[in-house]
Amino acid sequence: MPRSVHRSWARAGNSDTASTGVDFVAHRRGEIWQNSNRPPPRSATNSNDETTAERYLGSLRGQRKLTPIIGLTTGIKLERDRFAGLDARSILDAGLSWALVHHPEWTLDGLTSIAWLHESRTTDIDVNDPIGVFQLLSRVPFGAAGDTTQRFTYYPDFKTTAAYRSEAEITAQAAMSTHLALKIGYLLRYSHDPVPGFKKTDNTTTASVVVRWKATTPAR
Repeated sequence: MPRSVHRSWARAGNSDTASTGVDFVAHRRGEIWQNSNRPPPRSATNSNDETTAERYLGSLRGQRKLTPIIGLTTGIKLERDRFAGLDARSILDAGLSWALVHHPEWTLDGLTSIAWLHESRTTDIDVNDPIGVFQLLSRVPFGAAGDTTQRFTYYPDFKTTAAYRSEAEITAQAAMSTHLALKIGYLLRYSHDPVPGFKKTDNTTTASVVVRWKATTPAR
């Protein structure tokens, strides 16, 4: 269960900010089911004593293996980002997970799901569309001391084809001690049809100190 205290900078897009926050991620693995959750951290920044960015994000996902390669998965993602024109966004999805490559030197996992998107926008216009969630997540370890991950997620909109979105993220993490690690990351978000008046692209760079611990007894 990692906990990270991070310092982040957003240099382009809908805000130009610097922020400090705390992020918690919990993973539970059983013999059949796995689940992970990310309670919604608060990310807020000030520039000249004015709030220039504020984003809340939470997610919950469960997985059940069917074969060594294929599994069932379902998840929900909640987001609030008024500086991108969103009072609230929720994505509820269900589909298949794929263990595409699982070698000690490289792992590659995939996700293909159908989903329902709900957006409450600051423009008083709500969006309710069927969408897809297609994701690739790669991890390359650096011995026992660190790793790098690469994620690409694509959200096609089946009702409004021009409203597709994508996210690309890369992180690198290196252990400083048994329970502490330094992590840096870069996230690029793109919306082809954003809320009117807002930009299509946001990017965020983060630097984090990660604290890791595990339960004394395995999950059942």
